[in-house]
Amino acid sequence: MINILFLITGLNVGGAEMQVYHMIKRLKKIEACHPIVVSLLEPGPVGQKLKDEKVKVYSLQMERGKMELKAITKLNKIVKQEEIHLVHSHLFHANVLARVIKIFNPRIKIVTTIHNLNIGGRNREKILQYTNFLSQSNTIISETARQYFIKKGAFANNQLKLIPNGVDMEEFQSNEQLRIKTREQLQIGDAFVWLAVGRFEVQKNYYNMLRAFSILVESQRNIQLLLAGTGPLLEEMKELAAKLNITEYIHFLGYQSNISALMNVADGYVMSSSWEGMPLVLLEASAVGIPIVCTDVGGNKEVVLDTETGYIVKPDCHTSLAGGMNRLMSLTTHERLNMGENAKAYMRERYEMNQIMEHWKAIYKEALS
Repeated sequence: MINILFLITGLNVGGAEMQVYHMIKRLKKIEACHPIVVSLLEPGPVGQKLKDEKVKVYSLQMERGKMELKAITKLNKIVKQEEIHLVHSHLFHANVLARVIKIFNPRIKIVTTIHNLNIGGRNREKILQYTNFLSQSNTIISETARQYFIKKGAFANNQLKLIPNGVDMEEFQSNEQLRIKTREQLQIGDAFVWLAVGRFEVQKNYYNMLRAFSILVESQRNIQLLLAGTGPLLEEMKELAAKLNITEYIHFLGYQSNISALMNVADGYVMSSSWEGMPLVLLEASAVGIPIVCTDVGGNKEVVLDTETGYIVKPDCHTSLAGGMNRLMSLTTHERLNMGENAKAYMRERYEMNQIMEHWKAIYKEALS
């Protein structure tokens, strides 16, 4: 039996957190594998989903942004108690803590995963650089981000492996009945529907999105924008929508657990981020068959094939984003649906979750050998 500890900064809803959830679901089916999870912060909704799957979830109850000695002590106790063989860490603070715990437990193997191109500045990059010797394997979710960290000197070329995010093609698939039912529930009729899912924070640049959408509203009245998520900038974005006179065209939906249903409602997916790693939500939208308009940041262009499965636009430019959105809306229904089919096929070929899990199994096997 191989005991694997997944160490992650938090378990609120996000791409890294959901990727860990899907990985663990598949590992649980392997008799010789026993996964457990440790969250640095209080577990959120994804923590509950894992508990529902009968996965043991611990919390170190740390304060956000602070590395505490008692957390190291608590994690060390869990490692010994659960007789851990391998720690797979996700996100910056967890990656650092995993390496620290290696010092106290030389026998365990460490696999780290970076989920974003922007991890908080040069000092953090140097921390990773100077502690690389404590990891058996370092991975990252996009080639764009991989090249960035190599260029910055945080890793040598042979120290950082690309393992992209994977998408659950069974959970995220097109369903016409679900589309009709959810449209009725939201009372959006036959409008052209844009969808965006994510936290309301600086990285996602909803300010840019709402300004772009306001340009579309000037010429396209039968359109709606669904925004699913919460975050510190939510109220500010509601105020901006009112200032731009587009509130009647926007649905602020808050936290939503059934994202696949919302994706079946949408005719187009839009992302306005200023930086990214490889957004899982773009994989999910593509798997459902939604054409995407997104900014050219991080690994977005590795997921969205420009003019084939969507359109890539300049970041931090609302006119460029509006242009891409208008371009997609100008397609015929046949052209748009064909673009969605291209997206589905690309996901099956490159990012299907079971295929990605085979790469992780190989990484674990190598680390443990």
